Amino acid sequence: MLIQPEQFRPPWYLRNGHIQTILTGFYKPKPPLPPTIEHQILLGNQGYSLVYENRPLRPDPAHADEAVLLLHGLGSSHAGTYMTTTAQRLLSRGLRVFRADLPGAGPSGRFTPLPPHGACFEEVWQMLMHLRKSLGIRRWRISGVSLGGNILLKLLAAKHGQIDTGEGDRELSILQAVSVAPPIRLSDCSTHMEKGLYRHYANYFMRSLRKQAASRAAIWPQWAKQLQTASFETIRKFDETVTAPLAGFRDAEEYYIAGSSAVWLDQIQVPTTILIDKHDPIVPAWMFDNAILSDSTVLRTSEYGGHVGYMHRERQETCSDVGTGKKRLHRWADPWIANELLK
Repeated sequence: MLIQPEQFRPPWYLRNGHIQTILTGFYKPKPPLPPTIEHQILLGNQGYSLVYENRPLRPDPAHADEAVLLLHGLGSSHAGTYMTTTAQRLLSRGLRVFRADLPGAGPSGRFTPLPPHGACFEEVWQMLMHLRKSLGIRRWRISGVSLGGNILLKLLAAKHGQIDTGEGDRELSILQAVSVAPPIRLSDCSTHMEKGLYRHYANYFMRSLRKQAASRAAIWPQWAKQLQTASFETIRKFDETVTAPLAGFRDAEEYYIAGSSAVWLDQIQVPTTILIDKHDPIVPAWMFDNAILSDSTVLRTSEYGGHVGYMHRERQETCSDVGTGKKRLHRWADPWIANELLK
């Protein structure tokens, strides 16, 4: 396994994984993006999901035949902060960007009864195939954050025989992949969040899932029926009584096995970078202790970034403060993802 330290150095008062994880929830800038084009992706007899495209104002000829797909985490959507800020970075460098709603997430919840879940790599593959056929885009760079990062790793491994890593005669080519804070062992991650202080994060997710479930039940009879016996006590119990049955699994453990990427990582052939943080309170770094990575995969480790927090301060001049040298709060991970994808 190739492990490399990552040079993330927050100021002293942000050197805490819990602070980073909590603080990033309050950091919600609204970056301006070019006009958005909505694509509907048919999911067999399960309705369809949505993918949102933005095209750069000044396309880079070097990437004219390429595009980027961004995948979000649990409780988020295509409109998540890291989705839009990373998209803005990529668009400014001339790339075409697609931000996906995982099936059932965000606005896509109105068009499919499927729940957002960590085993939906086949549905993400359908998105790529649809965009390949409808728009003619064969060459992709893909990033996934948190649960989306795990889904990406499972897709790269499970579909390795159908993916080129550059030129070739296969239908799809993935040039570069980046996965940030992926919960590669869903069962272990669920158990971890049932313990001690970590229950606070589980409770945060459960509030979001409860709200999401109520809105889905108002639309879909399947959800209304399932919620009659649903448990919101823990994430595992929610997955046992809601996520797994609605996604077509017998129980939570079958879902966790199907969705976990850990035992598949050695099959990835795409150049892939995984970033984990030693102080991530939600996806603990020990989850990778016995992971066997492929030769095309690099594991990067950072300190004090928390769970997809990576907040720090740097000088970023705007039109209103040119020459003042003001330091502004900034998410280090978003430009990092853009840079890694373009390697």
